Amino acid sequence: MNMNRFLVALAFLGFLGVEANAQAVIVRKRQLNTDSGTNPSVRYSPSSSSSRIGNMYYSRYNHAIKISPAALIAGEIPISYELKVSDYLTVEAGLGITTYNVTEDLIRGYSVRGDGETVSKVSYSTLFNTKFFPEGNSFQDGYYIAFNLNLRNYVQDFTTLDNFGTDTTVNEFFRWADIGFTTGLQSRPSEKMIIDWYIGAGIRQKNRSTTDYEQVFDPISGIYQGQYILQQKTSVAPALLGGVKISLLFR
Repeated sequence: MNMNRFLVALAFLGFLGVEANAQAVIVRKRQLNTDSGTNPSVRYSPSSSSSRIGNMYYSRYNHAIKISPAALIAGEIPISYELKVSDYLTVEAGLGITTYNVTEDLIRGYSVRGDGETVSKVSYSTLFNTKFFPEGNSFQDGYYIAFNLNLRNYVQDFTTLDNFGTDTTVNEFFRWADIGFTTGLQSRPSEKMIIDWYIGAGIRQKNRSTTDYEQVFDPISGIYQGQYILQQKTSVAPALLGGVKISLLFR
């Protein structure tokens, strides 16, 4: 009698163990189906998920304010705005002010001209650029090809003493107009900043209105007299385009 009760109890415990295992398998299967969604073949790793989130985070910015520290040596302080049209295209337009052009003075020496004084004035500059990104990574790390239009206008006063000891002030200007192509490399060191290096070539038209010292024959006295004469000059020549810009991004 005791033996029969023992066998019955053992069979009952075995039945409970099998039922518990079956329920655990069913619950586990439901969890797997829920985690995998409608496509159980898709798997997400932590690295791919964080990379995808990072790209979405960085791509939120479609606008930039740009400055060019390298332009200071040319006496220009430009500020421009760049718009991300698509992943492959951006457009940039800007205005700036111009003052004393160090590079032009080193080449032409217009600030040292005998008995005269040169005073630089504030003028303006404009620019328009279109960038194409072959890899579709505008506003990201990568390279681009750009079409450039730039205009810089410099103004200065040149004061001299005439033959009668009177001060004479002449308004002079230099106007540079560039058209060309550049290739550049962008680096994004932080979320809201891009550093942009670029170099290329183009055509530069220079218009000058400057006073030059010349010996002019005086028919009354019959001798040559030196004097400053205002002259207009225009020249067109190849130009090297290049520099570095810093972009501050915003939405």
